Amino acid sequence: MSSFSFTELDVLSVNPVKNRRTFLKLLGASGFATATYSYFRGIRIPPLIWEPGALATEFSVTGAQLASSDVIQSKAQVISDADISFRAFNPEPVITIHLNQRSRLRLSINNIALDAVLQLNTQDKALVSESIEGITRVIEIADSGQNSVQLYWKLPHLNNFRFAAIGDSGGGQELAWCIQRANALGAKFLLHLGDINYQSSDYQTAIELFNQAPIPCYVSIGNHDFHDFGSQHQQFTDDIGPLNHHFTLGNTRFINLDTASNTLPYAAGNRGRLFDHVIGKQGQINTIAFTHRPLFDPRAGESHDIGSDGERDWLIDMLHKTQTSTLLSGHLHTFAHHTISGINNIIVGQGLGHQDILTNSDYSKMAIGQVSESGAVKFEFLPLSMPMEMHCHPRTDEVKQSIIDPRHTAVLAEIEAACEQAGDWTPN
Repeated sequence: MSSFSFTELDVLSVNPVKNRRTFLKLLGASGFATATYSYFRGIRIPPLIWEPGALATEFSVTGAQLASSDVIQSKAQVISDADISFRAFNPEPVITIHLNQRSRLRLSINNIALDAVLQLNTQDKALVSESIEGITRVIEIADSGQNSVQLYWKLPHLNNFRFAAIGDSGGGQELAWCIQRANALGAKFLLHLGDINYQSSDYQTAIELFNQAPIPCYVSIGNHDFHDFGSQHQQFTDDIGPLNHHFTLGNTRFINLDTASNTLPYAAGNRGRLFDHVIGKQGQINTIAFTHRPLFDPRAGESHDIGSDGERDWLIDMLHKTQTSTLLSGHLHTFAHHTISGINNIIVGQGLGHQDILTNSDYSKMAIGQVSESGAVKFEFLPLSMPMEMHCHPRTDEVKQSIIDPRHTAVLAEIEAACEQAGDWTPN
């Protein structure tokens, strides 16, 4: 016979109802809180995730604290014996260092232009030494009682300079050629417009190529970089840079915008906060924005542009408010430019050079911007001139199969001969 009393049975029969009501109230409150949090943080589709968090601006290593909004702490160590390694995403980065309980600090900063000049804010400059290894700077700091040092780099000759832009290269030999070509064309830096990740090895190879490049590279994240085979943006932010950022050189501002996947609400997340920060700043200044997905798709019957009409219209409004004259985009593996609501949208997504094969000509383009003292930018579109041996990757096979006809016999034979001579390719 049960040992429960009537009172106990009565409590058990009534409380579940109260508990369910309480649970539903809590569930409703939790759902409201989650919805509110999601509204302000932002939802990304695809994949269905919250907006990635903002990157750190404060860093630590035993005995020292560092702060900067211009660098990431890179997991890829270009200098193996550095106490801490950074990659800059601003051409003129600033790093503040506080030493305590440490006699020396050795740090590396990658992605700094060869002609950038180190400036020091410290009473004893003899305690800081710098060595240059390509686009990597190695800094050694000795502590002799003064434990605060600020490092910052300045670029000379900003009255006139050139930069390059191209996207959709993957992370292999085609990316290596795009970087080399930009340097050969006199670019001070390369804006890469996304999609370095087409196969499992591309991220690692791309990181190595960016770290070894002859000029700094500032990279916009592409859809393949963000969510191929699941969410992959962490690899990007670990070793390449933030998903959104901006910098100013002379009288020209550059804004890197993340359009790799749809953002809801449009103004939420890091991109919305970036616009909030830059709108109305620095008065009248010419702005060049760069991103992955374009505002329009020039191909008949195709619509692989930015996520939705609403997001596109919001982005156009934000570009106007930041005095943006030009938006550089990739994504479509083609070249086109068109004025959309007063914004000059230039598409240069030909980093694989496939259209050279399709058109049997030196067709693929790289955008070169010439910046004047006033900050105005004049663009020209120069041939990518990718060598035939760059088309030896298996991902080119589908392109070559589509042009098996008499008109392309000669170019296919030229590619085959170049591939036989080149053999396997590995990054330098």
